[in-house]
Order: sequence, then C-alpha cells, then structure tokens
Amino acid sequence: MKYRPDIDGLRAVAVAPIVLFHAGLQKLSGGFIGVDIFFVISGFLITSIIMREMQDGAFSIAGFYRRRVVRIFPALFVMLAATLVAGCLLLLPDDLRVLAASAAAAAGFVSNVYFDSRAGYFGGAAETIPLLHTWSLGVEEQFYLFYPLLLIGLRRVMPTRLPLALALIAAASFGLSLTWVGGAPNAAFYLLPSRAWELALGGLVALGAFPQAPAPARAALALAGLGLIAMGLGVITSASAFPAPWALSPCLGAALLIAYGAGGPTDRLLTTRPMRALGAISYSLYLWHWPIITFYRLQTDMHLTLAGGAFVVAAALAAATASYLLVERWFLRRFRQSAPRPVLVTGGAALAAFFAGAFVVHARADLWRDLPPDVRRIASYVDYRTWPDHQAQFIEGVCFVSLGEIFDRKACLAMSPTKRNMLVFGDSHAAQYWRALTLRFPEWNVMQATGAACRPMHGVSTEAHCNDFVPYVLDDFLTHNRIDAIVLGGRWLAGETARLEATIRMLQARGIDVTIIGPGVEYEGEFPRMLAMGLLRGDLSALDHARVKDRKPLNDEIAAMVARTGARFLSPYDIECPEGRCRMTDPEGGPFHYDYGHITLSGTRLIIERLAEPR
Repeated sequence: MKYRPDIDGLRAVAVAPIVLFHAGLQKLSGGFIGVDIFFVISGFLITSIIMREMQDGAFSIAGFYRRRVVRIFPALFVMLAATLVAGCLLLLPDDLRVLAASAAAAAGFVSNVYFDSRAGYFGGAAETIPLLHTWSLGVEEQFYLFYPLLLIGLRRVMPTRLPLALALIAAASFGLSLTWVGGAPNAAFYLLPSRAWELALGGLVALGAFPQAPAPARAALALAGLGLIAMGLGVITSASAFPAPWALSPCLGAALLIAYGAGGPTDRLLTTRPMRALGAISYSLYLWHWPIITFYRLQTDMHLTLAGGAFVVAAALAAATASYLLVERWFLRRFRQSAPRPVLVTGGAALAAFFAGAFVVHARADLWRDLPPDVRRIASYVDYRTWPDHQAQFIEGVCFVSLGEIFDRKACLAMSPTKRNMLVFGDSHAAQYWRALTLRFPEWNVMQATGAACRPMHGVSTEAHCNDFVPYVLDDFLTHNRIDAIVLGGRWLAGETARLEATIRMLQARGIDVTIIGPGVEYEGEFPRMLAMGLLRGDLSALDHARVKDRKPLNDEIAAMVARTGARFLSPYDIECPEGRCRMTDPEGGPFHYDYGHITLSGTRLIIERLAEPR
C-alpha cells in the first residue's frame, strides 16, 4: 500500500503518552490508551496489505508471516536478550525466575495469557515486571496468526459483505469485553477476544466501511478524532471500565484520523518531521521504555522524581534510536525481499534458541548473583504466598474469598456451644489476623468471614464476591446468632469513617464486644523486594520515600472516632512505627510485610499480642 506519513505521526501520538505515563506523568491519566491506538493502526495496515495482495492474486500465508518475522523478531529478541542479561546482573532470584518465564512467554507471543493469570496492569507489583508491556505484542501476534485465515474464509463465503462480517465480529468482541470488564477484568484487559474489536475497527476503515465525505466534513471528522484521543488521555484513568466501553474513545478517534485525516489540518500536524521521526522509532521505543523504567525503579527508588522521569525517557529514546537504526532498518533492508522459507526457518531457530536461553536463566536463577544471607532471606519472601505460614493465616477460597469464589457460610460461621464465639470480619487486612487471633485466644471459637476488598460495612463500594456474605453477616447471621465479640478489619478508606461508626454502634446495640483494627503501614511497591534491594545498596531511605503517607492521618482519625463509641481500637501502624520509626523486620527476621501492606504471620502475632481479651 502507499506510504502514509500521517500514520507515522499517529504512531507518535500513540507511543508518546505511553512513555510519559509510565515515566510518572500522572496528570496524563489515560496515557496507557496509546496501545489501543496502535491496535487500530495495526488492524488498518494489515487489512489493507492483505486485501491489496488478494486482489492482485499475490497473497500467500508464508509471505505474510515472513514479513511479520522480519518486522517484529529482530528488535524484540535483542530487547528480550538484553533484559535477561540485565536481570541476571541486577534482579533477585525469584524476580529473575519470573523474568525468564515472562521472556519465554513474550518470545512465544503469549505473554498476554501469561500475565492474565499473574499480574494486573496497574499497581505496585506491575511496576517491578520488566516485560509486562509485551502483553500487547501477544495480542497483535495472535491477531496476525488468525486474521489472514479469517479474511480468506470470509472472502470466499461472502465476498461482497466483508465489512458487515467484520462489523459483526467487532460487535461480538465489544460485547464480550463489556461482560468481562465486570466479571474478569484481567482477561478483558489482556486477552485477544476482548481486544479484537479494536483491531477490527482499523480493518473496517481499510475495507471502506467509513463513508466518503466532502473535504470540510473530512476535516471536521478528523479533528473530532483527535479530540476523542485527547479526551481519553485526560479523562480515562486506571479505575475506568477498560477496554470496554472507555477504549472506544481513543479507538474511534484513531479510526477517524485514519479514515478522514489525509490532506486535512490534522495531516499537517501529524506529518511534521518530529512526529514522523518519533513514529518511525515507535516500535523500538515501546519495546525499550518499560524495561529501562522498571530496572531504574528497582535500583533507585520506586517513586520516579521529575529528574528520574526525564532520565528514563532520554534513555528510552536513545535505546530506541539505536534499535531502529542498527536492528530494525538493517534487517528490513537485508531480508525485505528474501524468500519466505529461509526467513521462517531462521526465525524458528532463533525462537528455539531463545527458549533454551530463558530456560537456563530460570533454572540457574539462584546462581547468577552471590547474595548475602540476610538479603537472600528477605528476598525469598517475594514468594511468601506459597508458604505454609501464608496458608495458615488465611482460609483461602472458603472463609477468605476472592473474585469468583463463594463464601462457605456453614463451615466458616459454625458457632460453638461450649466456647465463647468471636468473629473476624472484613477484607484481606482482617483475614491476615485470623490465625494470630486463634493462637492468642485458644479458649475462644474464632470464626472468619472475609473477602478481598470486602470492607465490613453497609453502603460501600465492594466487589461482586462480597455480596454473598457481607450483607448476610450484618443483617442475618448477627441478628439470629448471639456472638460475644467481633473484630473488624479492613483497608479503610478516607471518607468512610462515619459508615464505620454506624456499624460499630449497630453491633454494640446487639451486645457485641467490638474491636477495630486500624489501618496498617503501606508501601508503593513490594516491601520484601524493596527491603532486599535497600540492604544490597546499604541504603534504606527509599523505603521511607515509598511509605504511603495518608495511612497515619487516617489511623488517627479512626482512633478518635472509635474512642467516642467506647469500642476498642488496635493500631498496627503505631505498633509497627512507634515514635515515627518503622520496623523493617518481623520477630523471626523476615520482612514485616510480604507485599505492599499485608503482614507476615510473625508480624501479625506481634500486633495481636497487644490486644487484650474481649470482655
């Protein structure tokens, strides 16, 4: 197809917000929507190329995959290899294992499936995964694998109604995305079925589904497209329902720019030299920016300062320029006209060699760095969720439930006729204390009703799995069963103190002894990893910078409210940070927290020791 310089400019519009958002420009709350713009561009270009070659009788599956291998493999494999080398030199063993596994998934173009089961895109944990961004390459490559075959089949079955068929597929994908956003948000974000409508939208532009329009209308529609993208950058946030319906804004905006932008006012903006230059290196810039940012965070401070953000952007631009000039362009010049067979065989061999290398890195992750014993011990807690201590803290999937799980009322709320009955009620920040409470008060029957993100109050925003037991506990179980004591815990949020007070007074009116466990210390990042890296550097100041500042004021606000009610208040924050100096380790020498804020079993026992026996 004829080269369109405005599409290079649109690539710049896509990649710049991604890089700036990841580099810490939080005012650009929707910076991540650049990936959606890339999807529309890919759908348009691939459909245009395939349809033109089909019409000319020159299309072949082997030739199509040859072009994809030459375009994608070289720069990707160089980045993946460099990231693995950097990981061997800089990462802790458990992190290196994850990196090696994710590198193999990225090379096999299934990293979106890999990350669907392991990590959300937003949040502290995501900021420590160097190859998280490769999820989008997985989506695109899976699209490239199936889409030519789909077009061949549709062209044979309904050659005159290709746009209609593609529109129906896009509508079905959009509907699936809407469904998954509510019930399976990770799958909605990462997986091809929920993203296919974005690629199909670009395909519809290529098939002429967007009607022709006179020049004034074309200019207005293109400007509207630019406005939709700008709106998405400023309005969409990590809390928005995404990709459906909010991704419709940048995707429709990109489609309008492609369909109507050529020759108009937006064309003059997108075809300026800086925009075309940035668009030309956009693939390499996307590949390199996230590993650079992640390693910088891990080696310095999880919080990116303005200077730090500027540094990682400059480093990413330098790496992308080198990758474009020395890798992308060289391979394109050398192999653009090569026969498919040798290119595909070479690509397959490179893929097999990379898998072998990733396997070696994974298998020898403990041997690449000689870590001091205390650092190695702290670092091992990155995998704490698989430990027996963690299993002992929670009754996961039964009395502590997450999305898709059902709370077992009979097993978890079994009253004892011979012991006094206590209920631990709330979210994961309550559940973590259940085992410590059973050890502290062995003469009590300590029951548990907890769920991820389920704060124990009426009228607060909760997840779907909370609806099975939170209202039941408050309105049914506690009405028909007389318990002696209740411990409420949660990741309390500002603005909900009044609701918590109303809950306390309601429980007191039923004659229940009420204890509130206050907010705990939290960090912007995974605490074991940050502590281990700080010990390696001999500088723990990054932990002070990473400590979430609003938890202490909220702790004091809730403490004052609880005092007014006459209930008891236990402050993990004050126990962990007496006189403002926070302890780093639990009584057994492990990190006090095993993630951003949850506490190890040893740490919870230390806190619960301060709790007097209920009256």
